[in-house]
Amino acid sequence: MVMSKLPLPLFASAGSLNTQPLQKVFKRTTATYKFLWFLAILDLVKESEPTASRNLVFSTQDICARMVAKSWLPTQHFKLSFGCWDSITKVIEALKNPVNGFPFSVKYKEAEALKALQIFAKLNPKNFQKIIFNPLIQEVSFRFLNAWHSKNASTLTESIRGATHGDPYSFPNGNWNSIEVPSQWAAFFRENYSLLKDFTYWNFADFLQARNTAVPGLVKKFELPASRLSLDSQRKFWLSYLNSEQVTTDIYGHDFTADSFALDHYLPWTFVVHNQIWNLTPIEKSLNSSKSDLIPDETFVAPLARQHQSLVKYHYRTDPNKSKDFFEEYENFFGISIADFVSASDTFIIDKYKEHVDPLAKTAINMGFQLWQ
Repeated sequence: MVMSKLPLPLFASAGSLNTQPLQKVFKRTTATYKFLWFLAILDLVKESEPTASRNLVFSTQDICARMVAKSWLPTQHFKLSFGCWDSITKVIEALKNPVNGFPFSVKYKEAEALKALQIFAKLNPKNFQKIIFNPLIQEVSFRFLNAWHSKNASTLTESIRGATHGDPYSFPNGNWNSIEVPSQWAAFFRENYSLLKDFTYWNFADFLQARNTAVPGLVKKFELPASRLSLDSQRKFWLSYLNSEQVTTDIYGHDFTADSFALDHYLPWTFVVHNQIWNLTPIEKSLNSSKSDLIPDETFVAPLARQHQSLVKYHYRTDPNKSKDFFEEYENFFGISIADFVSASDTFIIDKYKEHVDPLAKTAINMGFQLWQ
């Protein structure tokens, strides 16, 4: 599904500031750099000391480092594609090469990636300049301002020549080593930080949808939540069934007890970004740690389906009213009523699981998630 745009105008009036061009700044975008550039500037303004009269000057080297750091979770953790020709994609691929001296890790969170990039810039400035700064700064620094200018600039010199007092930033030294944000714009960015950030991510998600057409939960894959939602209710749903039916073996053939088990996301949370019951299965704790974000072999879909049919039958028989919320998750995903789910043959439910889960697993593997051996 292609996401629709946020309703406009969002920025119809902001005192003397010319904010309306923000509404078209992401139109006809062909790469990710504008989104990341603006998000980095917003963060820098937010982190700066509030002041009513002083303009803010930011190093574009720091902005470029933040652009790459903001790409880390979407591309490395959630495996989103920015497009094979995207500048950020090329930067991260270059950073993976140990010859370039960057301590690469797919496990970095945004703050950790930023710290590593800032250290890299200090210890290896030539490689930072070649790999990160030069490719990014030449693409985005002045092009972002074209929305405010009557004529699109194709060089920094043209952009400086066409600059107006209404621009959200300028190049104070006549080069792209730094930008200067006027105090009025800084105040606007600070006061509207959440709205501007959401506006940017909404447009970013719309841009990425065409490059990640089968990816679930795309809009949730830019940042990690402050905390993952608890699985307490899902665990209780499973626990009563496990105790009643005396289930002691997981779908992979490993023994566990109802007193000590992990509730595993069959398809990794980092892929589906939800805790829906049809994708959860009890598993021996140490096995859960080794499985992590890996994709099980397709042969395990059948035992997963049989297990869930047994689980649903138990709750349909014992507490159907209390289980309605979980039943709806099955109905919404498989497109059949819970009564049909309960009464169907094993073969039908296995086929339903294969029909819906196998394509998601293949998409995850194509994105870069590894198969669990």
